[in-house]
Amino acid sequence: MSGALRDGAARDGTLHSVAKALEILHLLRAHGPQRLSDIAREVGVGSSTAHRLVTTLRQQRFVRQERNGKRYELGSAMLFSSTVSALEHCVAVSEDVMRELQETTGETIHLTVLRGGRCLFAASVESGRPVSVTSRVGQGPPAHTAAGGKILLAALDPERLTEVYLSAPLPAITADSITEVTELERELDAARDLGFARNLGESEADMYALAVPVRRPSGEVISSLTVAAPLSRMGGPERGVTLNSREEGLLQQVRAAAARIEVLLAY
Repeated sequence: MSGALRDGAARDGTLHSVAKALEILHLLRAHGPQRLSDIAREVGVGSSTAHRLVTTLRQQRFVRQERNGKRYELGSAMLFSSTVSALEHCVAVSEDVMRELQETTGETIHLTVLRGGRCLFAASVESGRPVSVTSRVGQGPPAHTAAGGKILLAALDPERLTEVYLSAPLPAITADSITEVTELERELDAARDLGFARNLGESEADMYALAVPVRRPSGEVISSLTVAAPLSRMGGPERGVTLNSREEGLLQQVRAAAARIEVLLAY
């Protein structure tokens, strides 16, 4: 075989591998964490090839392995941010804290970031309860409908907030979604003053979430820490700034967990 033919075959093999790697990323974005055997089946490759591709993606932080080592999910590099290194550090030091918070609250815990008009899950620890909130790392709802999104929007300076969000229409995801800019501005003002935000059925029906900011040593908000549960399990929370006893307890736990994460952040 000539050198030209060998080079062509190598290029074809490389392109095929790139295509399969991209298929893996699309699969994880669409369907959430997957076992290696499921990845191999869905993208149509053998187990050894799937392992090689996933290993390469892990090395470049496009994919990360769950704590129990059984499934793979999107990594921090898939968030395409100039602060990816700091975010990856935040995700890493948050793992044990998030897991403990999930165990003490019994509910799903999210670490979220703002990307354009959406609030994306950078890491999650799901509740094992029969009725619970699930998540997909790398995905998330419109920021104005999510507790984590609101607390992140509240941290933006006014010019940036208008640029990335308030200049666009606010879509109604449910009947309870905020659609008026003035109403959202009032809620963001309250979130800045109180240090927390809530989601009361705004991103999907029967969804409740309560979020607080997580700050880097510089004081910059890098993410939000959220506890999420079925709204029906929260004792009838009401709109406004008053929390019921169940919410007050959750707020204390989430704030304490966020403070622990902030102590662990080196940059």
